[in-house]
Amino acid sequence: MSGGIAIVAIFLVLAGLMVARTLPALLAVPLMAVAMAACAGAGIDGVADVVTRGAVALAPVYATVIFGAFLGRVVLSTGIAETIVAYAAEFGGDRPIVLALVLCAAVALLFTSVTGLGAIVMIGSIVLPVMLTVGVSRATAATLFLMAFGLGSILNIAQWKFYRDVFGIDQSVFGAYIWLLFALDAVVLLLYALVRARATRHEAAFALAGEVPRTSVGPLAILAPILPLVLYVGWHVDALLAFGLSAVYAALVTRPQKLIETLTAAWIRGLEDVAPAVILMMGIGMLLVAAKTPAVALALGPTIAAVAPHDPLGYVIVFGLLSPLALYRGPLNPYGVGIGVYTVLASLHVLPTLALVAAVMAVVQVQNVCDPTNTQNVWTANFTGIAVERITRLTLPFQVAVATLAVLCVVLAGKAIFPHPPFAWQIVSPAIAAEADSSIGAAPDAARSIGVVATTPAGMRAAEEIARTITHAWHGYRVQRLERFDTSADCHGRGYAGVLRVSVENIGAADDVGLELLDCAGWSVDQWHALGHDDPYLARSALFDLKGWMRDHPDYASNVFEHGIAFDPLVHAPTYFYAMFKTNDGYMRALVRPGGPAWIAGMRTNDV
Repeated sequence: MSGGIAIVAIFLVLAGLMVARTLPALLAVPLMAVAMAACAGAGIDGVADVVTRGAVALAPVYATVIFGAFLGRVVLSTGIAETIVAYAAEFGGDRPIVLALVLCAAVALLFTSVTGLGAIVMIGSIVLPVMLTVGVSRATAATLFLMAFGLGSILNIAQWKFYRDVFGIDQSVFGAYIWLLFALDAVVLLLYALVRARATRHEAAFALAGEVPRTSVGPLAILAPILPLVLYVGWHVDALLAFGLSAVYAALVTRPQKLIETLTAAWIRGLEDVAPAVILMMGIGMLLVAAKTPAVALALGPTIAAVAPHDPLGYVIVFGLLSPLALYRGPLNPYGVGIGVYTVLASLHVLPTLALVAAVMAVVQVQNVCDPTNTQNVWTANFTGIAVERITRLTLPFQVAVATLAVLCVVLAGKAIFPHPPFAWQIVSPAIAAEADSSIGAAPDAARSIGVVATTPAGMRAAEEIARTITHAWHGYRVQRLERFDTSADCHGRGYAGVLRVSVENIGAADDVGLELLDCAGWSVDQWHALGHDDPYLARSALFDLKGWMRDHPDYASNVFEHGIAFDPLVHAPTYFYAMFKTNDGYMRALVRPGGPAWIAGMRTNDV
């Protein structure tokens, strides 16, 4: 208990130092990781492990950031960014609000691929003078620029890779949600621009030195900033390769005669641009490793679980209305103190991972634009001559609205946005039960069709023998050989009612052939083992035992092989196909059969 109190105290003290700007996050975050490990009783070796493993834990993420900065420097140094802004300025004409919105679209487009403070400085140095020259007020120009930066960052590959590597969830399941978040942010940006235009229509703007940029870069070069996105999404090219190829493309179509010089300078300057972010990510990696240690999880678990939202209203309040807690590297900031909170929430399964990552993405919309400790906010405020806190005051209500609307959509329309419902909050209603009754089992044409899959490399031969025996000796049954069997999906679209998983393990001087029967959704029925030296013979022996089980339990076997449902009417009470069990960490978790009413209502295996 004392260790948990000490860890909470560390959070509060270091967060306070960051809020007071006494200690930068670059130092506070790794210090927090080391102090947490020490308070949890990790010892010298444990603390050293946190530092050494944590420093490289997010290596794929900051490698992506470095490659993105490499492309960003090429785009900036070759005049591509300047060209996009110049076209935007010409399109906007002399209408300040129209020009400002066109420039915002250009900025958002650029930041779908470029990253780093260097990109902020170079693009801002072009865009902001244009806005100020045509009469946009300083505060409006600064805030619109940062909101456009945040809008483009939603589609930035480096952001997606961060979520995937930290939380272990694939970006593909967030396709609809990413575009929803982008649309919400775009609408709020437009609304903000209209509000500011009305509020400042009598406010004079004073232009900074400089004029609208002019450049001779060709139209093919303008494709460079969006090329990584096309390669990554359209052709599934790795993010590093997508950034690298796009950088080479940008240099070739603009300065082919200076290719080596351009790329070399871009590497060096790009690395300088993101060096603070890389150092911070090393600290975040240390904090990730520290927060995942069993002692820290056990100490913080009860506290975080107690205050974590467990219902739709709490979810919207915490990650929507209270999203300003992401400011000053606070408890909801994934690039500050919040990474520890999110890691513990993920490890404890207090919230389903899908819902947690959706919440983080919503909160980041506040952090990206409003946090006064962001380097982009500090530079933009200094460049336009306004206080950084004023940027926060102007943008915070609008970005909180984005976060709140995003998490509200997750709660109200999660089933439509994601491949499966993100929550287990819905009550199982008669309608849900009817939906489950109609889809819980296999399709009629899957009756007496059995999937056979080997779960170990050594089990391939035994699986082949089992498939051959059923085909030739079991009258009326069909066999489908499976490469893999996903136990987290329901029976929909599967052409088999039952599944036989075959494994072969070496035990001493003999082989153990294991045969497990499951229904079409992966709900386990029973298993049989045969021990010996001849795998095909042992496989037939285990299959013979299964045949005996079918004679002894005809109704059970009929439900499995005819309907794809692991249910014995003589033994099992009516069930919603879920069970509760307690794990070693002391938490009660769910075991849920895909396709049942509990699963359709949103409950998932390992939910707390």
